[in-house]
Amino acid sequence: MWAFWMSSLIVMNRIPRLAQEAHRLVLGRVPDGRFESERMVTEKVLAVQGGVVAANLEGMRISVEIATRMAFGDVHSASNAVASAPIRIARAAAQPTHRTVADNARRLSGG
Repeated sequence: MWAFWMSSLIVMNRIPRLAQEAHRLVLGRVPDGRFESERMVTEKVLAVQGGVVAANLEGMRISVEIATRMAFGDVHSASNAVASAPIRIARAAAQPTHRTVADNARRLSGG
């Protein structure tokens, strides 16, 4: 949950800077700090893509797990796997974003 709020605050704090840089680009000037802004946007896109891939992989793992358990007649543990699937997929999807936020905080704080 911390990563969600932290990433929202980081984006909120950077929106004015991005708007200022966009304004300078429209005027034909190369804005200061453009590299950092491009890096920020690229990192966010890569984190989202990583989350999508991780969520899909976890969904596939869960499907195989459920099918295997059902094939061997273990209905109880298969139903437990079904019940835990949404949280497992959500955790897998959030993991790349959490790593990116932690890396950004370390890099931007000089740590």
